Amino acid sequence: MTSKTSRDASMRFPKGKKDAAKLVGIDGPTQKLIDLLTRVEGVKKQKLRVVSIVGVGGLGKTTIANSVYERLRGQFESHAFVSVSLKPDMKQILSSILRQVSKDKCTNAGEKDRDELLRSIRDFLVNKRYLIVIDDVWNVEAWEIIKCALIDKNVGSRVIVTTRKMDVAKFSSMDGELYELDPLSEKDSRRLLCKRIFNEDVGIHSDLEEVTMKILKKCGGIPLAIITIASMLASMPRTKYEWYGVHNSMGSGLETDKTLDKMRNILHLSYSELPFYLKPCLLYLSMFPEDFEIRINDLVRLWLAEGFIYGKQGSNLYDIGEKYFNELVNRSMIQLVEINEFGVAKTCRVHDMILDLIISLSTQENFAIILDGSHLKSTMHSIRRISLHDKVDGNREDSKEEQIILPTTVSISHARSLVVLGNAVQLMPPLSWFSVLRVLCLKNVPSKVIHPKDLGSLHHLRYLELGGEVEPGLLEGIGNLKLLKTLNLKLLKTFNLWGPSIEELPTSIVELQGLEHLLMDKRKLTGLKLPDGIGNLTSLQELSGLDVNNSPSTLTELGKLTELRTLALKGLGENESYMKTFLQSLSNLGNLRTLEFYSSTGTISLDNMSDQWRGPVHLQSFNGGVSTFFALPRWFSSLSELSCLFIRVNVLRQVDLQLLGALPVLRILYLQAASRGVTEERLAIGGDQSFRSLAKFRFMHYSSCWLVFGPGAMPKLQSFGLYLEAQKTASGGIDVGWENLTSLKHVTVTVDCDGARARKVEDVETRIRDVVGSHPNHPTLELSRVSEQFMT
Repeated sequence: MTSKTSRDASMRFPKGKKDAAKLVGIDGPTQKLIDLLTRVEGVKKQKLRVVSIVGVGGLGKTTIANSVYERLRGQFESHAFVSVSLKPDMKQILSSILRQVSKDKCTNAGEKDRDELLRSIRDFLVNKRYLIVIDDVWNVEAWEIIKCALIDKNVGSRVIVTTRKMDVAKFSSMDGELYELDPLSEKDSRRLLCKRIFNEDVGIHSDLEEVTMKILKKCGGIPLAIITIASMLASMPRTKYEWYGVHNSMGSGLETDKTLDKMRNILHLSYSELPFYLKPCLLYLSMFPEDFEIRINDLVRLWLAEGFIYGKQGSNLYDIGEKYFNELVNRSMIQLVEINEFGVAKTCRVHDMILDLIISLSTQENFAIILDGSHLKSTMHSIRRISLHDKVDGNREDSKEEQIILPTTVSISHARSLVVLGNAVQLMPPLSWFSVLRVLCLKNVPSKVIHPKDLGSLHHLRYLELGGEVEPGLLEGIGNLKLLKTLNLKLLKTFNLWGPSIEELPTSIVELQGLEHLLMDKRKLTGLKLPDGIGNLTSLQELSGLDVNNSPSTLTELGKLTELRTLALKGLGENESYMKTFLQSLSNLGNLRTLEFYSSTGTISLDNMSDQWRGPVHLQSFNGGVSTFFALPRWFSSLSELSCLFIRVNVLRQVDLQLLGALPVLRILYLQAASRGVTEERLAIGGDQSFRSLAKFRFMHYSSCWLVFGPGAMPKLQSFGLYLEAQKTASGGIDVGWENLTSLKHVTVTVDCDGARARKVEDVETRIRDVVGSHPNHPTLELSRVSEQFMT
């Protein structure tokens, strides 16, 4: 979480930079905030410093905070960015902080209570210089809890708080340091609108000059309003008549009154102008709580199950669903959140002001209703979609759930979707009440809550997601769900401390010949066992989390799944025969676009076949994960559509770089030379049209080799990352030809301190700063250390 048009290009940029080309008016506020954080003299410089940003909704507080965070976090040992929201789940917020500051070393954060989380965060932050952003704080009570985790050991730590509430800003800021964000100036408002409409800062045609200024006046300098209106104008004819129509529909606007109602009017206008096919897709997001990060792939599958996506005969509806999603992003109705190492957007959410709007519209249009355990107060007689949320009461750690009480006039028998989040599954009415359900999404299912017979009777089901500690027999009737398209078991717990758990899928699953997405947790050490006959699932487009050790017979049957587009598996390195069988099947998968390996031990060779053998020619993404490959496979040279590659090899040679450099659309490359591998000491990258599309390159090695960049090398490279061992790094091998990377904007360097003297590490870091500082583009530098405890 690449698109083929410039309009969709933002989907491919790293978090915090994806909209950098279109951000306007943030340089001044960003620098002001940096000054408040860093320009401190005397004893205050080492004290914990908290600075608050305060302003109305839609003003860009989160954007400014994220801009500062991205620029400064490389200077801190630990860092985290969390959103709080109006109804905060403090356990989830503290868990997120713990995972981020511990760099995912704390794997059981979700199992700790609030006090344990606070202690664990403090333990991780002891004597560490940290930067933490606490976004969207609504009340003092939430801040008071979070503050308990912010230990001050006089090492220069910094915290940023964003809020709409002046009392919260004053209470949280130490030494009274707060920054009150102002609306954009007329000049910056105009620039923002032009960049959003034209993708560049250009002048507006004279015919549109007058109406443009009138529209901007009504936006009142609020970036969210300007971006929303501009996104709408970008999809309309550029005529005075059309634009005046927008202006007249905006009412009195935000010129003198920046209240929530006025802002909502502007957002409602943008919603009204959406094409008919996008409106239900956007309204579906009302099913999820504020600041909830929704996985984009799951969202598209939910749209598919509901029948929101239309296409011509023979077209791939999932691809069309992704286009719908991109269009909503481009119209500024959805925000991208998590971006993976390949630059692909993985999760999203909606701005809380847009969420307020679509919740209201969902209720008005009888589209969906959100319940949190309270009594249902609604004029609806027939509910079509239900979302059950945990009842979070302010900042209480635990809240008592109450059974849903439905008025006798309300019917749920025609409900199409039931989405249940967290512990709200305890509120769920019996499944037998839902006769035409298409979507059942249960994120956390306690044992014995659902009867297998009830699940097997949902004959209209298209999407089934189960998470938590599910009893082994629950899926026995799954063969009855003939219309099922997606079976999502990524959150299923395969280990249950209190009783038996699911270890394998029932044999009846092979009867689901219409199943398109079978999703299991690909990161667990032991995956679910699949029954024989998986080759019958001939409609399968995505198979994720396949454990070869548990299901070796599946390798042979993979070759029958000719519609597969995404395959993620693990365990191939456990047995030599597995790889040959896998490669034989792989040659039949002509539609494969994404191939991922996880948790394989030993060294893998993908060159076990004859020279005549050919791999999947339409492959676009290859992720080797933590698996080590003996060498770069020769058949990679035939992958003319490969755009993302993540691979770790034992042997890296000059000829390998030539092979990779010849791939015409390779945009992102993560290349790692293993610690025991044999690697040439000097690897040259020249300007002979090699790597002509590469935008992001990460090179990780544990040897004394270095890269030499010649004139014209990697002409589009913007982001370069380097992982090196200080002990093996020669002073002259760091910067050979970096000045030839003419598009370079950002450099990330991680120095492994293991076995090196402190002076050596410091010399390497000084050299890196000098090299980056002297680059003609003045790229930003993020420099960090690992294994400091093993310095000699």
